[in-house]
Amino acid sequence: MLNPIKQSAILSEEEYIIYSKHLMLTNISFHGQKKLKQAKILVVGAGGLGCPAILYLVASGIGYIGIIDNDYVDLSNLNRQILYSINDLNEMKTRSAKNKLVNINKQCKIITHNYKLCKKNALEIIQYYDIIIDANDNFKTRYIIDKICYKLHKIHIYGAIQEFEGQVMVFNYKNSNRYSKIYPEQLNLVDNNCNNYGVIGITTGNIGIIQATEAIKIIIGIGKIINNQILRCNLLNISFYKTQIYNLKINKKLKKIEFHNNYLKKIISKSEFYYLKKSNILIIDIRQTNEFIKKHISQSINIPLNKLKMKKSLKLLKKQNKQKTIIIYCNQIYRSLIASYIIYNNQINHYILNTKK
Repeated sequence: MLNPIKQSAILSEEEYIIYSKHLMLTNISFHGQKKLKQAKILVVGAGGLGCPAILYLVASGIGYIGIIDNDYVDLSNLNRQILYSINDLNEMKTRSAKNKLVNINKQCKIITHNYKLCKKNALEIIQYYDIIIDANDNFKTRYIIDKICYKLHKIHIYGAIQEFEGQVMVFNYKNSNRYSKIYPEQLNLVDNNCNNYGVIGITTGNIGIIQATEAIKIIIGIGKIINNQILRCNLLNISFYKTQIYNLKINKKLKKIEFHNNYLKKIISKSEFYYLKKSNILIIDIRQTNEFIKKHISQSINIPLNKLKMKKSLKLLKKQNKQKTIIIYCNQIYRSLIASYIIYNNQINHYILNTKK
């Protein structure tokens, strides 16, 4: 629950009518709706993820919405950025979005930040909000959000997409993990934006709405939150599953920087992989079965990420680990890192193959 000691907000007669269907829900009712009206949410990025998140947050009765983006509406945005139309081309996204949103909820105070979030302004901006929704596709910005949210104890709701797949995590909620613990900055990850990989609007809509849903649940204090877990969604398979993200067991005698450097040594390049192939190895392909069937590394076995934490999978890996060097493979490094966290916490030695390294 967010800000339980704040003085209760007052709903107008018009708001009672607008949110009458909310008020009928026992998990929301009058108290929940008033909490929504008090809440302050910052959405970083008014693109494919940000648009559906902002739209439903404003419609739900959030009292204060901050939107930060320095980009302009482009024709190629219209397949997924649902706040804009052909009439908005070459307009700033923040201004165009605000013009639409005020007609949905005139009680919501929409604050536009018409510039890019950076190290110089992040602290000043983020301090005014309760929840930060990370809807951008830039790793540099993501690490800035991570650092400031951690410093100010702000809840950080992260979302990302690629093609038909997406993921959501909630950070800094009740002492949960932070983004940089899952994806260390030393990895030098490549921006996973739509220009590089392509995307369909239903994927961004799905993930953006889940981010908005997590924010609403946190504000009201209902449901289960995706903290210390990663929710992965694949719309081609209609699969939604969670993977537990454990806190890594770090030796107290080691400094954090030393630990991360040692952990990152587990990530190997193609040339290092070919060298290891001369020894006794076991390649675990953690992609979905349909991806594995289409193409895979010779002599690898398929254990999809959602099945990796099953007892029989871990038992197999522990047994094989006695004689073989285990190598985790996926064409997406973030999935390999999640798999690595799972088996690391089960005391299984391994390497991660990064084919892009």
